[in-house]
Amino acid sequence: MADLDGRKREDLEPEELHEDHEEKPEPNEQETIFVRERILNRTESRRKWIARAAGLLGGAVLFGVISCLVFVWLRPHAERWFNGEEPETAIQIPEEETTGEAETSSSEASSSETEEDIEEVVESAVQSHKWSVSDYENIYEAMSELADSINQGIVTVTTWTQRTDWFDNAIETEGRASGVIWNITSSEILILTSYQVSANETTVEVTFNNGVRTAAVVKAADGKTGIAIVSVSVSDVDTSTLSSIVTVPLGSSLSAAAGQPVILVGNPKDYVGSIAYGMISYVRASVQREDMTALVMYTDVATTSGSSGFVVNLDGQIIGMITADGTGTNTSAIGISDLKTTIERLSNGMTMAYFGVTGQDVTTEISQNYQLPVGIYVTEAVMEGPAYNSGLQNGDVITSMDGQEILTVKTMQSFLEGKQPGDMITVQVQRAGRDGYTPVELLVTLGTR
Repeated sequence: MADLDGRKREDLEPEELHEDHEEKPEPNEQETIFVRERILNRTESRRKWIARAAGLLGGAVLFGVISCLVFVWLRPHAERWFNGEEPETAIQIPEEETTGEAETSSSEASSSETEEDIEEVVESAVQSHKWSVSDYENIYEAMSELADSINQGIVTVTTWTQRTDWFDNAIETEGRASGVIWNITSSEILILTSYQVSANETTVEVTFNNGVRTAAVVKAADGKTGIAIVSVSVSDVDTSTLSSIVTVPLGSSLSAAAGQPVILVGNPKDYVGSIAYGMISYVRASVQREDMTALVMYTDVATTSGSSGFVVNLDGQIIGMITADGTGTNTSAIGISDLKTTIERLSNGMTMAYFGVTGQDVTTEISQNYQLPVGIYVTEAVMEGPAYNSGLQNGDVITSMDGQEILTVKTMQSFLEGKQPGDMITVQVQRAGRDGYTPVELLVTLGTR
C-alpha cells in the first residue's frame, strides 16, 4: 500500500506513520455514543431553561396580583395615616320596603294555622297567670332601662342670637332644643333637631349627655317640615365623650297604630333629658302639608309649647318627631318615614326645593263623582310661593311636571325631592273655566324650603 506521494508504507519514517495515524483516526462505537450523549444533554438543558422561565413568569404574575391586593387594602389606611382623615362618602338612608297585598295574603294564608295555635297558647297562659305588683314594676323597670340607653344619644342644642333694639343696644337671646344623635361618620356627629335652632343663629353649642359642651354648626334646615341637622366635628370631642354617646336608629312609622306603647324622649317635660310614657291614641295617614302629605301620630302625652323631642317605640327606634305645632294636650308627631329623604339631604348639606302648594289627590272615583280631572287638586297655592308667583291658582288640578305624570301628592313629593332650589320646571295643570277644564302650562322656578 502506497501513500499519496508514491512511497511505500514501509519506506516511511515512524514519525510520519504516527502523524498519518493521528490525521485519519477511524471512528469507533464509543465515540459515536459520546456524541449522542452531548446532543441529549443540550435538549434537556433547553427544557430546564423553559421551565425556569415559566416559573419566573408565573411568580411575577402572582407577585403582581398580591401587590395589587395589598395596595387596595392599604390605600384607605394610608390616606388616613398621611392625611389625618378618611374620605367622606354621601350619607344614605335605605328605602323602606312595603309588602304587597298578594304577598301579604299568601303569607297570612300559609301561617294562619300556626298563628291561631300560638294565640291559643298565649291566651291560655295569660288567663292562668296571676298578675302582681312586681310584674307592673318589672315592666316599668324595663322601659326605664330602655329610656336611659336612648338618653345617651340625646343632646341639648343651644343657640345665641344677637340683635339690636330701638336704641342700637346689643341684645343676645338664647334658645334651646333637644336633639338626637342619629349618625356618626369619620369626621362629624350628625344631630337631628328642630328648625327653631337655625333661625338667625350666631353661635351654636351642643351639650352631650355627660355635660360636655362643644361648638357646632347648623349644616342645613327645612322650615316646612320643621327639622334641622346640626354637625359637631369629631376632632372637637374628647375620647371619653365619644365612647359614651350612642346613635339612636331611625325606625319606621308605616306600621304605627293606635294603642301602640311609646316613649317620648328629648324635651317632652320642659327640660332636656325628661321622658314620658304613653301610647299612640290616633293615626292620620295623609295629612296635607306644603309640597307633601305625612303620617301624623297623636299620643296621650301632654306637653307644653316649648317642648320638643321624639317618639320612640319599644325597640328603641325613632318613629316620629315632635314639631313646633305638635305640642299640646295630645302631643302629635310627624312619622319618621316621611322625613327620611329630607334628613338624608340635610345631612349631606343639601337644601330642599320648594314648590309651595297643598293639595288633595283626585282619584278615578272622585273624578267620576265630582267631574274633576285626575291629578292633584290644589287646595292652596301658598301666597308669594314659587307656584303662586308663576300663576298657579287654587282649584287648579296638577297633572304633570317636566313631562312626568303627577297624579298624587306623594308622587309630586318624590319628584320635588329630586330637584334643587333654582331649578325651573314645566307644570301642566287643568284649569276650570266656562267651557270646563282646559290645559294650562306654567314655568315655575323652585325656591328653598
